[in-house]
Amino acid sequence: MEFEYILAKKSRTPKSPHPDETLVGHTSKVIESFRTMFGSEELPTRLAHQWLHFFKVEESFFKSFFVNGLVACGLHDIGKANDGFQSIVRGFKTPQTIWHEHLSGVLLLLPGMQSWIGKISSVDKRIVLSTVIGHHLRSASPDFAMPLNPDILRFRVFPEGISPVLNLLFTEVGCPQSDSPNIPYLWSFEGDQNANPGVFREIIRKTFYKFTHELNENPVTNRLLTAVRAALILADSAGSAMVRENKNIQSWIETAFGEILNGQFIQEHILAQRVRQIEAKKGNFRWNDFQIAAEGLPNRSLLISPCGSGKTLAAWRWIKARLAEKPAARVIFLYPTRATATEGFRDYVSWAPEADATLISGTAAYELQGMFENPDDERYGKVFFTEDKLFSLGFWHRRVFSATVDQFLGFMQHVYRSICLLPLLADSVVVIDEVHSFDRSLFSTLKLFLKAFEVPVLCMTASLPLVRRKDLTEEGGLKLFPSDVAVFSDLEAIASMPRYNVQIVDGPDDAQLIADRAIKEGKRVLWVVNTVSRCQQIARRNKALCYHSRFRLSDRKDRHLTVVSAFTNENNPVLAITTQVCEMSLDLDADVLISEVAPVTSMIQRMGRCNRHATPGSNKMGTVYFYSLEDEKPYGPADLFGAEKFLHEIGGRMVSQVALEDLLEQYGPNEQEIEKYSAFLESGPWARSREESLRDENEFTVNAILSDDIPLFFEMRNKKKLLDGLFISVPRRFAREHPRMGRFPLVAESSHYNPQFGFFDTPLEEII
Repeated sequence: MEFEYILAKKSRTPKSPHPDETLVGHTSKVIESFRTMFGSEELPTRLAHQWLHFFKVEESFFKSFFVNGLVACGLHDIGKANDGFQSIVRGFKTPQTIWHEHLSGVLLLLPGMQSWIGKISSVDKRIVLSTVIGHHLRSASPDFAMPLNPDILRFRVFPEGISPVLNLLFTEVGCPQSDSPNIPYLWSFEGDQNANPGVFREIIRKTFYKFTHELNENPVTNRLLTAVRAALILADSAGSAMVRENKNIQSWIETAFGEILNGQFIQEHILAQRVRQIEAKKGNFRWNDFQIAAEGLPNRSLLISPCGSGKTLAAWRWIKARLAEKPAARVIFLYPTRATATEGFRDYVSWAPEADATLISGTAAYELQGMFENPDDERYGKVFFTEDKLFSLGFWHRRVFSATVDQFLGFMQHVYRSICLLPLLADSVVVIDEVHSFDRSLFSTLKLFLKAFEVPVLCMTASLPLVRRKDLTEEGGLKLFPSDVAVFSDLEAIASMPRYNVQIVDGPDDAQLIADRAIKEGKRVLWVVNTVSRCQQIARRNKALCYHSRFRLSDRKDRHLTVVSAFTNENNPVLAITTQVCEMSLDLDADVLISEVAPVTSMIQRMGRCNRHATPGSNKMGTVYFYSLEDEKPYGPADLFGAEKFLHEIGGRMVSQVALEDLLEQYGPNEQEIEKYSAFLESGPWARSREESLRDENEFTVNAILSDDIPLFFEMRNKKKLLDGLFISVPRRFAREHPRMGRFPLVAESSHYNPQFGFFDTPLEEII
């Protein structure tokens, strides 16, 4: 099959395509994106300086970064000049023979190409090769350059489509025009060694084997490689998206990275607005001494202070001070869950101008719908959405972020969308909240991030096991603040005042009696259990509010607001039954907490939902009850290490948060956590997306939609409406594939679901 034009993208008019849809046209746009982002050898942009600083690459290596990045941009797609790819972009259903980026790498190893590339000054052929074959994050030694279809082992390459690309690149790097290297037309996995991808596969494997050892011995080269590879991904993504959306690449990128933030911006748009909101609600406001002192913290700090002490305001004062000292382009506030990120956006980030503020989470678009519906709210009518068709690049023009930690740190496991957020992270001030709640995988990722990349970071939490505290201070380089709460009288008063009256009771029957009595006394009661089934059972029996993770998102959003609102009135009795999700997601203040025994860290976090807003001198005391069950699931002995001794120490006592911190050091987790593999840092020349999950794998639950929602799903999808509200997390055993939808989304039976109590393990008719 002959093709008049060699395409890089699908075209509605392949016989007369738009110039940017051709291989040489697309390559030109990718090079333009790279140059706009990073400048030139003689004049790097601000982003270029911040990029190298972020990757801990010395400025003296800029020329190497720039040349290798530019050459990789020029050569990354030459493998698209094959008959399989050209057929597909023209709408034919011809199977591909080989991934185009793998073929690009194979072509780079041709003797003529090696000689041709060698004429370019300052180029490292191995960095270019690794960058090119990995820019779609699907390169790994076992399956590199393998046939995609065992029945199709032959394909054709079109050198005449590659020559204009090579000429373009030589012009870009300032080399005189040169004859194009000899590239075979016909290729076969069974053919001549000069045109057999399998032969070159072995050459690349041997080359990368040696290169891997060099990267391990020379971290500077490894950092340079990761910086170049990520830069190509950005340039390729931007070059494609800007053309697709008919935007001017230069003006769009320059606008995205042309402005910076200073401390005055934070003071006017975030702090002053939030303080005014608090004053309107409470009648007065006064800065605590430790909040003021937070401004003096260094670029790498760990803030640990009790619940209700004003950590978040302290963090924003730290942000203001960092920006006053050295302006940055972005402020990024990271949270462990979607719910906490949403609350962080609602309370703080949303006060920024709507063109600057945004929320990034797995369900952000859904959460933003109707967030400020009250016309009296100053944020009413603001639009915080980005351009959906630009995906992650749609956030490049935003400057103040509330996001889940996965969205930004996902790049550590080669998540593509997260890599596209790297230019924002590279020139930012970052706060990471609730670090105590990170599972082992996520905490390991945090430690690796702190050690490998250079950016101002404040981690914060109300409590932290000693072993993790040492990890962040001794290995991560964070300065603990405050090192002694006694230095700040207001903070010491909050931390040392008796806050909880703790009692140990025999079991769930006693817990039920306690809940009944508390409700009769007009108290607000939070009852926390460790499994969804017990949560549902107790909630149904008591006709109480029920909150856990197995609600359809639209219902979960409503349940969340209902539960939080129910606890705002101190004079109305309320009983809510929840699972572990309450430990961070629910910002509420209970008079009475009832809880099953859990890991020490979890019990302390649950206590933080009780008597949350107590102040020194108020003599207000929260009442806490713990009880054990014979069945400790989902926890095992390792999870409950120290729990029995911890309860022995606090049972029958009035406890302060200082006392809880001391006991956490004694009885909390004390085993050193093993660092997890990071694909971004450790995969060397190879690059495969999602080589490992950012968090501990959860093999027990999956996302699905309810069977009754199938017609609505298709209706909404056809109308291009957001589908997030239909999704629900269910045990894997209850989800099945649907013939019209395949593997995603899965379907769960509606007969198990009730909007008030969520998804049950058995059909509702059997429960009733």
